[in-house]
Amino acid sequence: MCDHSDVPELDVLVVGGGPSGAAAAYWLAEHGRRVLVVEKKRFPREKTCGDALTPRAVRQLEDMGLAEPLADYLRFDGLRSIAHGVTLELAWPEHPDFPSYGYVVRRRDLDEMV
Repeated sequence: MCDHSDVPELDVLVVGGGPSGAAAAYWLAEHGRRVLVVEKKRFPREKTCGDALTPRAVRQLEDMGLAEPLADYLRFDGLRSIAHGVTLELAWPEHPDFPSYGYVVRRRDLDEMV
């Protein structure tokens, strides 16, 4: 028979410590749950396509108390797409629940923040 006395008692096991897993663990812990996050990759890490944060992501991070560290990063107010010599620029729409800007944050830095 195995002795499990050294295993912590948990309410939730979150698999994946990226931004989504970290946010899920944060909110669960904020609501009194005992949470453990497991991640197979070594942190901090670089990720090719993980740098742009949309207004919804910014709101989530601000709600987690990360507004101050985010303010040090490049802020952007919309999207720009360039293809076949045509440029299309779109501002983020005004929304009552989300800011009208995003940020560019290196994934390595974002992992460290969350």
